[in-house]
Amino acid sequence: MVYFLGVDAGGSHCRSRLTDQNGRILGSAEIGAANARIGIANLWPLLMQVTELACQEAGLNKDDWSSVYAAFGIAGLSRPGLQRALEEMPSPFAAIRYTGDDEIANIGAHRGHDGAILILGTGSIAHIRIDGKSETLGGYGFPISDEASGAWLGLESIRHSLRAYDGRIQKTIFTERVIHHFSDDILGLVAWMDAATATDYALFAPWVIEAGIEGDPVAYSIIQKAVAYIENFIEVIFQKGVARCCLMGGLAAPFMPWLSNHISCKLSPSQGDALDGALILSGLKF
Repeated sequence: MVYFLGVDAGGSHCRSRLTDQNGRILGSAEIGAANARIGIANLWPLLMQVTELACQEAGLNKDDWSSVYAAFGIAGLSRPGLQRALEEMPSPFAAIRYTGDDEIANIGAHRGHDGAILILGTGSIAHIRIDGKSETLGGYGFPISDEASGAWLGLESIRHSLRAYDGRIQKTIFTERVIHHFSDDILGLVAWMDAATATDYALFAPWVIEAGIEGDPVAYSIIQKAVAYIENFIEVIFQKGVARCCLMGGLAAPFMPWLSNHISCKLSPSQGDALDGALILSGLKF
């Protein structure tokens, strides 16, 4: 028996899916964040953990892993030396491939065909595939990049709330909610920022969307700024010559109603998810 394993290791969660050679799902699992930021010493055990959980659900033990063809899509894989370090790890699988989480999402979205995606999750990145060649836009890492992402929305929330606290902009229900979250302790908020990760900032993203829908002027302004980034991404993507583009990630659906008609009408529905893409990369034929 031959098995196929796909793993999507991202900034908010790490998911796995195991199938047989006919594509029948035998097991799946999800754990917390597992990406390049944490370093290979921390990343590798998490990749093995999410693999083992999916295999356990399928009734496989580690002796069966030699019959598994695996592909791992990892956020931040482009960090210097990481891919090489992973490839040097002893592999328990029949074969293994590593790539970025953006590439497996693109492969899944278009079922292996050419196309582009814009991922809006904890981070943001656009991935384009044309004639077998790949290109990315953005995705350089938070806080210098990742515009319109969950982490970016959270950072903008903190920035605007501190300005409102100072009286530099008008306070709103939204900015007050953010400050109250830190018990009105600005020094405590600053201490939180010293150790906060992109995932920590992204926890405020739903607050922005909710307050924007309710008409809060600060949240609305943040959303409009995010929409400008998203629409610029999409315009540039189509200028590259792709025929299809999908909006993906946890913030894709919340942002769709905010996009202008001439942009939203260009977007296509995804034909699959990132785990489908990882499974295709591992060798599974859908």
